[in-house]
Amino acid sequence: MIENNALDKDRNCIKCKKPATFRCMDCGSDRILLDQDSNSNHNRTLKLPQICSENCEHQAFKILVVHLKGQFSVNIPGCKGIVETLIKHKLFPSTPVNPNVAFTFELLDLYAELLLQAHVPYHSFCRVLDALHSSQNINKNIYYLFTSTAHYYLAIKNQIKNTVTSMLKKNYDFNCPACPQPNEKNAKIIVALDGNFQLRRLKCAGNDINDQLVKDQFIIKQKQFDEWMITHDSSRNKSTKNQETACDSYFKAADQARSNIKSKHLDDTGLFGSTCRHGIPLKFINLKGIGERFSLAECLLYQLQDTFNESSQSFVVLYDIACSFHAHINKSESALFQFKSRFDWCISIFHAFAHSMKCQLKYHPRICSSIGLTDGESLERLWSYLGRFALTTKYMRPSHRLDILELAIQNITYSLAKRFHRAKKLSLDSKISLEELNKQHGIDESKILIAIENQKKNIVFKEQLMGKEQYFSYLMDYHNIQIEESKLERSKASLIKSKDMCLKKIKECEENLDILEFDRWNPFDPKYSNYLDDYCRRNLDLISDKLRKLRNEYIFNTSQLYNTDHKGHKLASKIKIEVSKISKQIEVQILHYQHLRSNWSSKLADNFPKATFNDIVNHGSNFWKSLDLAVDNDTNIPRIVINHSIQHFNNFKRAEEEINLIPIELNRLYTFWINQKLEIVKILQQLEITNNLFEESIVYILKGYYEKIKKNIKQCQDAFLKINETSVRGESKNLNPSIYISMNEKEEDRLSRENLELENLEIQIEGEDYEGEGYESESEGEEIYEDEDKDINMQ
Repeated sequence: MIENNALDKDRNCIKCKKPATFRCMDCGSDRILLDQDSNSNHNRTLKLPQICSENCEHQAFKILVVHLKGQFSVNIPGCKGIVETLIKHKLFPSTPVNPNVAFTFELLDLYAELLLQAHVPYHSFCRVLDALHSSQNINKNIYYLFTSTAHYYLAIKNQIKNTVTSMLKKNYDFNCPACPQPNEKNAKIIVALDGNFQLRRLKCAGNDINDQLVKDQFIIKQKQFDEWMITHDSSRNKSTKNQETACDSYFKAADQARSNIKSKHLDDTGLFGSTCRHGIPLKFINLKGIGERFSLAECLLYQLQDTFNESSQSFVVLYDIACSFHAHINKSESALFQFKSRFDWCISIFHAFAHSMKCQLKYHPRICSSIGLTDGESLERLWSYLGRFALTTKYMRPSHRLDILELAIQNITYSLAKRFHRAKKLSLDSKISLEELNKQHGIDESKILIAIENQKKNIVFKEQLMGKEQYFSYLMDYHNIQIEESKLERSKASLIKSKDMCLKKIKECEENLDILEFDRWNPFDPKYSNYLDDYCRRNLDLISDKLRKLRNEYIFNTSQLYNTDHKGHKLASKIKIEVSKISKQIEVQILHYQHLRSNWSSKLADNFPKATFNDIVNHGSNFWKSLDLAVDNDTNIPRIVINHSIQHFNNFKRAEEEINLIPIELNRLYTFWINQKLEIVKILQQLEITNNLFEESIVYILKGYYEKIKKNIKQCQDAFLKINETSVRGESKNLNPSIYISMNEKEEDRLSRENLELENLEIQIEGEDYEGEGYESESEGEEIYEDEDKDINMQ
């Protein structure tokens, strides 16, 4: 298939007899023309290529050729091998030995685009072909032949792409050339993690007959993952209990007990993966009979820290359950425990709203510095694309499913210039909002910073409490458990276990603080009132946050229940059950709230009004107005104003970071394409004088790549100009491209020297015509998509 791209240098145009540069595949492999002669000379009435033009005696094989225009029986000569003859004429055999059906490359290329862009299943495409060819009255069922043929065709095209790209010197070790590379000191690598359970496969779909054809690109081999699990998995042979976490919210992710129940009829239960901050895929793990668990994230991050092995390099990981995962990493049995100092953790921005306030104050991506406007939801966008393959891959054999997913994952792009424009707009909007709040309420940056520090002090994790505060907290927890126990006729096993655990922690604190057991504090003794006030304030804030979340869930579900557009008794019943659960949770939290409030002095209790169920579920009630409009004692400004100011302040800081990050990333990308261009020129120089048909074909394919890389370089330059124009309009510093496209002197001299040495060859390349079939067919795996604004996109 590679050799099929080359033109015979000795062949002349059939009309003007000049050296040919164009081959018409509609007319046959012998119809070679000059490009300008093509429209007037080839026979447009022919629907199939002329298979053999020589007068030779040979055995002919009758083949049914499936074309977009119909299905035709053709006699194929066997003098040069039936499969070789078919491929030479752009016909792909349905079987590798003695085929009796073949499909045109044009048909298979069309289906490849429909599969990857429109997610058209094999069966649907075959039904369309049957409808188009119905007038021919051919009863041949091509579905199973087409499924196998299209699968192998896509795999071979991918192998061809890998064969060509492997000739280029790899000047980066990370999938995304815009991200920091392993050779960069003090690099900060930003990655996102997530799992997908749409992409499952039923056990009834069968087992493997053939090996996977698209290998070693994104999805880690099952054997490699199993070996890693045996060596590093800290949770094997242990009960699957909930991990201790600083977050009060419950999440289905990493709940192994739940996943075991749901995967009873499945062989492959989904996919777990990672992307860089731009959304470029990194590594994925196919889930065989398991759900989401911490060991999956550990495996991917362990490999990542192996790639970036310098101690000065660090990572920022965005994960839906980063709070729980962080708590797990801090345990000595974790595979990443020894590297924990190299990792910072954030929650992906959309999922952050499901976490408690104290969790968001530590892990929200708009609070974490040095990551710009990274949202961590790139995998959700990838799952949205891959999820449309779920109906097709659900019934595939294991290797076939992985091949399709590997090919689909490659089809990802990103834009840097658009990111810059969004960051610039957010920065400007946030700055205007901050100036307006300062003008109305006198809240400047110093007051905002004080408010942020106060938030951190008032809402802290239990694990962050130290000394006597921690001791008092455990005493109060023990007291609450005793109250719960007294209400029951018979103690529950869970309460007894919690009580014993709490008592154990109290004794540990007493040992550390040199407090004797008979001197144990009475938490309600007046001399400990300051500790009691802090404890009640902290927990009332947490309960208010929980009530706010429950209120939103209650309002959402009740609005869905009485929505006249939804249909079905079953759905209404599920919503009613959910509303009932939420109502019970609200009532429980109100009891806790009232109990804590009663322990306060009347002066402090005024900041937290009495709560009833109706007050909680009504977002416009006096209860919520009192909490939101209450004046903060430290700044003398309403809380809601402070919260809005903090939000705008964090958005402004992250937008400024993004504005500084993007030119650096664009510079890396520009350097990458320049090096790729020079590498192709070198290879073309080496292959220019050759009589080898394979190498001649590689030359034609590489010339197509060369043209695309030139476009990418131009797009990088255009992106720099756009950034420059935006900065000038925004009255910022002039971002001249030469500032950012600047390498050290040695590198610059090397590139200049190589450019001069290869100048003549580049002129020759740029002066030639590359509209031949090699450029058209073999470079599609590296295609770069250009949007309307000509923003830089990288596949």
